[in-house]
Amino acid sequence: MTTLAEALHILGLEPGQSLHDARLRYRELLMVTHPDLATEELGESRATTETIAVTRAFEVIRQAVSEGDGSHIPEPEEPPTPPQHSNSESGTCRHRQEWQGPFDTIEIRADDDTLFITAPPAEAFALLLDAGSRIGGIGYVDRNLGLLELIVRFEGGPSCSVLITMQGRAFGTDAFITMESIEADPTPALAPVMEALLEELADLHSL
Repeated sequence: MTTLAEALHILGLEPGQSLHDARLRYRELLMVTHPDLATEELGESRATTETIAVTRAFEVIRQAVSEGDGSHIPEPEEPPTPPQHSNSESGTCRHRQEWQGPFDTIEIRADDDTLFITAPPAEAFALLLDAGSRIGGIGYVDRNLGLLELIVRFEGGPSCSVLITMQGRAFGTDAFITMESIEADPTPALAPVMEALLEELADLHSL
């Protein structure tokens, strides 16, 4: 589990900076680490791993801010330590390790740019992959790392890359969602994408 100190180190941020600062920095790093945008020197495998790390770090900071004053990054209680990376040779990854289900029913909740699904990562991934294919094209899939990219375009807006990264929790799976325009036009609001995903997930769950 990424600590706040590690998250600050990964994003290059300091306590006291705003959530807005963190979000801007997060998007800047995604433009460097995203597998579709990374340089050849970085490599696709490393780019994917770093994208996961950056996304998890931002979520840790976002959670810490929400539990604090709601606008600024608090001081970490733990001393800084080097970030830990999952071992790709083990056949498992961190987003699969915390599940302690099962549950008889699946619930799906949304909070800003995060979906929470009361299902293990493999099942949550399958649901999101199916729902995502209904609202856009599939740009990138990595089941082991819990990484899914959609290419969506809403009427009157630019084509956008929607990156979904999943992490197992004790009682379900978090899906962190970010969106970036891949055209000259600015990135539109994420809310319509979240609403479309929720609608498709609800339809799939009712089948």
